[in-house]
Amino acid sequence: MKKIIFTLALIATLASGKATVHGDVNCDGTVTASDVTALYNYILFNDMTYAGTSDVNGDNSVTGSDVTDVYNVILFQVEPKKGKIYINDNAGWGDMALYAWPEAGLTPWPGIHHSGIVSHGGKNYYQFDLSDSYYDKALNYIANNYGAATGITNRQLDLMSDYKMGESDIYISVSNDGYTIDNDEIPPGEVVVPGEAQPLDVDFTTAVSEKNRVIYEMNVGSFTSAGTFVAAQVKLSDLRKLGIDIVWLMPIYPRGGGINSPYAATNFKAVNPSYGTISDLRDFVSRAHELGMQVILDWVPNHTATNAVWVTEHPEYYTTQNGAMVHPNNYGDVYQLNYGNPSLCEAMNDCLRYWIDQANVDGYRCDYVSSSAIPSSYWASTIPMLRDYAAGKDLIMLAETDIVHDASRLSNVGFDYDYAWNFQSGKLLRFGPNGTSGSTLRNYCESFINESQGLSFDRMTYLTNHDQNFNDGGKTLENMYGANKYVLTTLFFTIYGMPLLYNGQEVGNDQILNYFQDTKINWNNNDEMMTNTIRTLVALRHTQPALACGTTTTFLSTNSSNVLAYTKTSGDNTVLIILNLGNTETSVTIGGIEAGTYRQWLNSATVATALTSNLQTLAPSSTFSLPAKGYSVLVKQ
Repeated sequence: MKKIIFTLALIATLASGKATVHGDVNCDGTVTASDVTALYNYILFNDMTYAGTSDVNGDNSVTGSDVTDVYNVILFQVEPKKGKIYINDNAGWGDMALYAWPEAGLTPWPGIHHSGIVSHGGKNYYQFDLSDSYYDKALNYIANNYGAATGITNRQLDLMSDYKMGESDIYISVSNDGYTIDNDEIPPGEVVVPGEAQPLDVDFTTAVSEKNRVIYEMNVGSFTSAGTFVAAQVKLSDLRKLGIDIVWLMPIYPRGGGINSPYAATNFKAVNPSYGTISDLRDFVSRAHELGMQVILDWVPNHTATNAVWVTEHPEYYTTQNGAMVHPNNYGDVYQLNYGNPSLCEAMNDCLRYWIDQANVDGYRCDYVSSSAIPSSYWASTIPMLRDYAAGKDLIMLAETDIVHDASRLSNVGFDYDYAWNFQSGKLLRFGPNGTSGSTLRNYCESFINESQGLSFDRMTYLTNHDQNFNDGGKTLENMYGANKYVLTTLFFTIYGMPLLYNGQEVGNDQILNYFQDTKINWNNNDEMMTNTIRTLVALRHTQPALACGTTTTFLSTNSSNVLAYTKTSGDNTVLIILNLGNTETSVTIGGIEAGTYRQWLNSATVATALTSNLQTLAPSSTFSLPAKGYSVLVKQ
């Protein structure tokens, strides 16, 4: 068996086009004396023209026996024996089929039905006769119960991974927990290898479209122990490995107002000196661009610090009442800017252009745009102006508000994304650490998806950010969601919109990060289950068109009230997501699945220790077993 596989590999390597007829050395579609001549030229004169097809009998050498083999084809029409696959049913399936993946054009699901039962070595085997199309192709072979005898159609077992059928027969015994190779000359695991657990590479993926991007919120002061642009630049390679597309920098300006809030800027054309210099920021952005990432700045248009340079240089830029500058929302460290003054509007626009010029930034996350003090007309004129100014750049404008619920007047002013604030704060937080109802979570998701249809902008989804983590007394993911934090992470990455990661979230960091004091992230506080879940979800988001913003979501029927299952589709790409919200292990039957072969990318039962994938053949109604708070993501092949 090993020799046959090696020969096929050798021929595939050496030949520009393998003979499609046994003995057709010169690949002209016929077997004649010219093939014998081609062989002799190789043997006697080292003519390499047909080297790749000269080993006709596949014995790893080219000798007179290959000439004899060609003569046998010419004179006696002798074709080489082609192997069959025999499967012994030791699992009580009652009937069986064989499916080969991934070659297009081969037998569709549920596969080849057996041609009969033969006895071999005291066992009865189902015999599967393969057509010529199965040979010389590295295929994954999967056994599944045909269902004709038992009525059960959801069992399957991956038998052989990237295997090429040759001349030898394969005898396999299957059971509910695996299979064994019955051929004495084939050590199990060497030639025929299991397909259940293949390594899954999820690092350094890139988004198939701009609608498949992932955004990352970084506080420069917290991101490294040094808290500088220079130190953060070094760690950009980690974000690239993870697959981050957009880095959102929390405010990088000098702070004032007395309580050290990053949202109380003293000068919109300077950087916080503890972070470095404008040149350091420029280098940071340049390095991000080299790595294929974009950088947007946090912009604070509503107010400045009470000791900002404009307070003394341009007091006319501020709103006053009875001759005194106004504190918006009773924030004592800031003063309200006055957008009724055209000079203030132009000054703000000048600052926005400044960072495009000075640091080549790719856009802005705009803070508190729901403020009634900033008219929508400002954004309606400023955003197109910035796009014209940064012509050729993919300028990103993110609004820090839920436009659908809180600021409908901003619906058509040009923002690319808003916060899905109501989905997180109004729904997922309400589900919290104790939620177990799949139907409740489905209702939340359906409401969110329905309200997001037909908008001129996309939504940004998240479980946490700097506000959720630090404000209101401080709350970690564990505080907010408990054991649901893993299933809800899978949900917000796959349900709808662009997912956001807050700095440290990717390693399961469970700190409350005081962004006034730039609390340092403890990168050693690593939750492997969360880390590998997020790594896999980013790769899925990047590689599957079905997980782009705005694609179709179809909720599936389940026989468990604790399970939420849905598919995301785009064209011929389908992703199946299954979430067990219950507190116990659950066996659930899911209906409405598009039948076929799926690769399981994410399995909560194994993700903490290994990143692997496996193939599963699914029927329209299939049964799955998930641990408590378990989750699974599968991609149709």
